[in-house]
Amino acid sequence: MRGGWYDCLTVRADALFELTDAVLSAPTVTSLPYLSLEPVFRRSWGSLYDALATGRIDAERVGELLMAAGPPEWPLTFAVDASTHPQPPWTSERFDQDHPA
Repeated sequence: MRGGWYDCLTVRADALFELTDAVLSAPTVTSLPYLSLEPVFRRSWGSLYDALATGRIDAERVGELLMAAGPPEWPLTFAVDASTHPQPPWTSERFDQDHPA
């Protein structure tokens, strides 16, 4: 799976890959400079910003990777929370349900 994710990163792949590791291993994410201090991010903080500014991800490959990740009999179900603000308390009650697509 890790190799497949790396293959989805087309520009600044090494820095984006290490940034992914930093996001997944950090106890909390409070800022970009904080992520650059994670041990798995072995580059300078400037390369983190460069990776975000100029790095590229092949969205079609990401889709293929996600589809290949589960057993073939599983329905395709993906959820992404890209919010940057804390969710209101009622959000989990309202949206934490299975909905057929």
